[in-house]
Amino acid sequence: MSLPFSESIRTLHVDFEICYSRCVLTRFKYKPPSYRENMKRRDFLKIAGTGVAGVAVGAAAGYAGLRLPLEAEMAKIDLKGHLNIFNWTYYLNRPQLDRWCANHGITLAYDYYESGEELLAVIEATEVSGYDICVMTDGDIPYAVEQGYLEPIDLDKIPNFELLPDEFKDMDYDPNNEHSVLYSYGTTGIGWNSDKVSEGITEWADIFDPTKGILEKYDGKITMMPDATESIAGALLYLGYSPNSVDESELEEAKDALIAQKPYLASYAGTEEYMAGLENEDFYISHGWNGDVGGVVYESSETEISLERLLEHIKYTIPAEGAYAWFDNFLIPRGAPHTKAAHAFINFMLTPQIAAVNTMSVKYPFPTGKDLVPKALRDDPLIFTPSETLKSLHTARAFTEEERLARSDIWTAVQAA
Repeated sequence: MSLPFSESIRTLHVDFEICYSRCVLTRFKYKPPSYRENMKRRDFLKIAGTGVAGVAVGAAAGYAGLRLPLEAEMAKIDLKGHLNIFNWTYYLNRPQLDRWCANHGITLAYDYYESGEELLAVIEATEVSGYDICVMTDGDIPYAVEQGYLEPIDLDKIPNFELLPDEFKDMDYDPNNEHSVLYSYGTTGIGWNSDKVSEGITEWADIFDPTKGILEKYDGKITMMPDATESIAGALLYLGYSPNSVDESELEEAKDALIAQKPYLASYAGTEEYMAGLENEDFYISHGWNGDVGGVVYESSETEISLERLLEHIKYTIPAEGAYAWFDNFLIPRGAPHTKAAHAFINFMLTPQIAAVNTMSVKYPFPTGKDLVPKALRDDPLIFTPSETLKSLHTARAFTEEERLARSDIWTAVQAA
């Protein structure tokens, strides 16, 4: 049964405190690693003052009425045991996950990583990683399938899969969704401080070409990502090549561009570091993902909701030369010990109310909840990248083992320089 998210359902507003309770968001004592821990704490809950008091999560009432029989059946599943998750940082609202685990008698282990290479290294290291769920980016999935690193996914055990928009099903990297279910999506670009960078940032050349003057002017205030795929892609795009190039000479040029850029960088900064740096002005320009920059503009938290645009001077640019559009996916690693709980977790995360709260917390798009988030977020291209933009960008392709090793050698040389 499909859920018709009509405009009439979308306008079923109720008082936010009721919505907040219905979405089981309580202020847990649990506090995950936070890039704001040593900074001033803002109010627990912030709602922008222009009509958001009736947040659209009120449409949860319509959802519950339409799918009540299915949800009742799902609630009968005995999930007592463990669930071990390996995920990117700042990528869901933890209190509602903790409540779901408590309701089902699940003991949760939740670990973070900062790059796709880190995830693959863990999965490749042993026959059984011990994780039940991981989140992998599209370009790595065909390789992981080929190497036998993944368990098949049974969509019959994930009824909420039908709520995903068709554009996120049956993707080229995993036809028929045999091993993956979409989690979130977005773009890779450049976040920058418009109060400090008067020239603006419009292209990769701004942070690679020393003759433009930006590297020298903002020496020590620029960061690139520690993700080899992303940083090599930026250099290749600057040079006019495909971000997926495996041509030896082009990769050598990309290596040289990255090495030439390196003296001007503050660091190769992961999510926590560059989000904090953009906010506190340690960094003026940071290579990063749209949702992370959105999390600086609005504030991102795994335990709180903030809907107010707080830092309007932080901007996000998809460079003129092109960029990656990426798609993160739920996977079940080979030998996962708790596959029943893994399938139930994926289904839980696709629940529209849960997806909406995740977006309002961490500022990444979760498609099944789009119609339930406030219009300001729903219409913000920084959060929900328009379909036409996604289609105009590059996507990472699957690399052979030999090609992966060649690119790894390039990245090792850059890090050693």
